[in-house]
Amino acid sequence: MQIGLFHSIQWPEGSNQTDRYTQALDQACHADALGFDSVWLTEHHFSRHGIVSDSLMVLAHLAARTSHVRLGTAVSVLPLHHPLRLAESAATVDQLSRGRLDLGIGRGYQVGEFRGFGVDIAEKNARFDESLEALRLAWSTDGPVSFAGEYVSFQDAAPQPRPFQQPHPPLWMATDSPAGLARCVAEGWGVLLPQGTSLTVTAGQMKRYADALAGAGQGLEHARVHLARAAHVAPTDAQAWAEAEGPYRDFLGYADRLRRGEGAAAGAGGHSPFDLDADLRESALFGSPDTVLAGLRAIHELGIDRVMLFVHLGGLPHEMIMSSLDLLAAEVLPEARSW
Repeated sequence: MQIGLFHSIQWPEGSNQTDRYTQALDQACHADALGFDSVWLTEHHFSRHGIVSDSLMVLAHLAARTSHVRLGTAVSVLPLHHPLRLAESAATVDQLSRGRLDLGIGRGYQVGEFRGFGVDIAEKNARFDESLEALRLAWSTDGPVSFAGEYVSFQDAAPQPRPFQQPHPPLWMATDSPAGLARCVAEGWGVLLPQGTSLTVTAGQMKRYADALAGAGQGLEHARVHLARAAHVAPTDAQAWAEAEGPYRDFLGYADRLRRGEGAAAGAGGHSPFDLDADLRESALFGSPDTVLAGLRAIHELGIDRVMLFVHLGGLPHEMIMSSLDLLAAEVLPEARSW
């Protein structure tokens, strides 16, 4: 089983942005030194929910400070990017990291982000499909390329640099719908599943994925899926929950307010990646090393062998996060890797 980190760099009230960035990047570098498999950054704009507004720029920084972790976006919000600019930025990170980039892509769901960029969130699906078509065209064409779409057009553009990985970095799509999962199977893309779901919901998502694989004549041994999970490890279950539950509940509540969009029309927000009705003990990995291992084993039994752990929880102190990473590396990773 592969274990990585999922980072969004929270900026809770009363904290300093520079401190939060420094701490989060130190955590990512510490994970690299401890032997974690990957670090994924999520993109957000205009709020305290996450202050990584340019995940590829931050990953370029991490490419110079790390040696072996794969570096991923979870996700780059395609409707908010010009595909040529994204193609060049992603290829730059891929070159600087010598082929360690994984490009996770998604449609986005926060009303305020779309409103801030002057993009109608109702257009997000059409913009996503068009941007993805243009991105893949740019990477698959040797020489200048032209594209004429409803939202994006360009002529005789040859984006540089070219990716280190050929024909391009692995693509991972955030989806759990039957159509989305079938598309990932057909295209050979990986699947990114959200963190805030109960194990029962995750099992349903994996059943849909298994059906999509079966439709292509493949079994779960061909699965390529990353599951995000909030995680915090302490010597005892009681200590882990006492430390992490409050910050995580604050995070979930704020995320849902952003999704709904203050002042926006009812129902304007996108589908939430979090199951707010889930029992946190079914949707988060908080506990002692043994408890977290049991949770990871339950996930593994669903056919998932890649997990990214969300450890930078709201206002959780940096020292507690570093201690959690140390415990994970010492007492969780060695066993989980053997599965």
